[in-house]
Amino acid sequence: MTARHLLIVNPRSAGGSTGRRWQEVERQLRDRLPPFDIAFTNRPRHGTCLAADAVGRYEVVVAVGGDGTVDEVINGLVDETGAVRPDVAAGFIPLGTGADFVRSLGIPRGLEQAAAVLARGQRREIDVGRACFRAFDGSRAVRYFVNEAEAGLGALVCEMVNRSSKRFGGAATYLPAIVTAMLRYRARPVSFVIDGRPPETIMLDNMWIANGSYSGGGIRSAPRAELDDGLLDLVRVVHARPWQRLRGLLKLRSGAFVELPQVDYQAVRRVEASAETAVPVEVGGEPVGTLPATFDLLPARLPVIA
Repeated sequence: MTARHLLIVNPRSAGGSTGRRWQEVERQLRDRLPPFDIAFTNRPRHGTCLAADAVGRYEVVVAVGGDGTVDEVINGLVDETGAVRPDVAAGFIPLGTGADFVRSLGIPRGLEQAAAVLARGQRREIDVGRACFRAFDGSRAVRYFVNEAEAGLGALVCEMVNRSSKRFGGAATYLPAIVTAMLRYRARPVSFVIDGRPPETIMLDNMWIANGSYSGGGIRSAPRAELDDGLLDLVRVVHARPWQRLRGLLKLRSGAFVELPQVDYQAVRRVEASAETAVPVEVGGEPVGTLPATFDLLPARLPVIA
């Protein structure tokens, strides 16, 4: 029987646990899913190439790994003009450290339960974000995202997490990185143009540009976000006193921090951000460059299995 699903597997996800467990994971998936082919990633951005090559040959392309694997696959399902491929759906088997996007999408993290969702094959359409930024080499670059992008302190957190082993899971990996980054990072003036309104400048600690509601290993960074409402949730944290920052940290995982006075939360269609000094940017959990950057949504939505 011809396989209609391609599983793009990152064997290095979850600190290499996916690769070490793969023989048993594959056996369980073969028992629960329709026939599928497998492609393993072996270098950065390889998942994007594999996903792009799968368009026209498979009906469903499945990201097997963490949020980084999801990000790579999504970028392969959007072509170089920013058009979403309408003839293929994205699926997800979460085996990574954070699994924040599948939380936002409502897919269970357990292997058996996630496979059951994929086997049912129920489709929905979600928005796709676009980030245009300055790459580390100074060139202009574009990345697409279904969960979130960040600028400021959070991008430093992602850099630290990606250098760590991730062997103890999402929360235990992200929390020490967040605390360390809060001690190291200094707020910087960032200028914003939001939905064409007059410019404003604030002393920014961090901002999320969110399509999904979770990031950072289970933090509800944008608790009001919806994946299919045609809007991005902009969550900006301005510079605050140390005790205010500690209070915010204690409320971070629940999402209650967004009610604090140093947090501005609004639903937007387009954000332009610039700074005189280097402010780091991450997309889908991967540090990608610095401001200036613009963030918006693509006109077409992406079919996903959920």
